[in-house]
Amino acid sequence: MVLSLFRLLFLLPKFLWNLAGIKRTIRRSKRKFKRTLVKSGVPKELAEELANEYALPDDIISLKTLVKISKYTRRT
Repeated sequence: MVLSLFRLLFLLPKFLWNLAGIKRTIRRSKRKFKRTLVKSGVPKELAEELANEYALPDDIISLKTLVKISKYTRRT
């Protein structure tokens, strides 16, 4: 039991670090996508909407969503 807790203490920071890396990559790609649309002549408002639609995984991979999912899976 102590060994499994010890492993968890090492895995949790690694998981959180990877999650932060994924979010950073998604946000960076969203900014580049929006910037490219604006350079192509698309109005800023439309580019913002399209970039928000493009970055849906950013909303999915949030701490609040993960907590909601974990609470839901514990009940079933």
